[in-house]
Amino acid sequence: MIVLEETSHDSSEIESLKEQLKKEQARAEEYLNNFKYLLAEYDNYRKQVEKDLEIKAREEVEKLLVKLIDLRDDYVRAIEIAGKSETQTIVGGLESILKNLDGILKERGVREIDAVGKAFDPNIHEAVSFVNSEEYPENTVTAEIRKGYMLSNRVIRPSLVEVSKKAHVKSNGDDLDG
Repeated sequence: MIVLEETSHDSSEIESLKEQLKKEQARAEEYLNNFKYLLAEYDNYRKQVEKDLEIKAREEVEKLLVKLIDLRDDYVRAIEIAGKSETQTIVGGLESILKNLDGILKERGVREIDAVGKAFDPNIHEAVSFVNSEEYPENTVTAEIRKGYMLSNRVIRPSLVEVSKKAHVKSNGDDLDG
């Protein structure tokens, strides 16, 4: 049987190697933590880029849809004008185009904002005038100047509306607003 005697030289070398191993393990752990941090940072960056691209794409779609809505408004005006003339062929053609345009907008999820008779909501309506009204309660939309539209739950063009207000009356019964 061979017995190895441990010398002080061997013992100090083992301790030195153990110390080196601990240092290398600490460095490896630090590298692993740095890698995990960078991986998480990259994942957050990737998600932010995807979100930004989605927002940009939605904004571009909305811009296009607003242009189509403006075009639709022009067609509605043209139909109204042509309807007053004797040329029913023109009116029929314009109505057909309008139907197709409405189909495109509906297919894309665009819907009209219902305004007249509804409570004024600054999130979806833009007040362009106020009118004294006994017919409607105060802050009710009495007329729609320009149709508003929504895409999903977002307003892409607010309705331009006229809003009711109550006439203020003096104590003797005279109308203050006049």
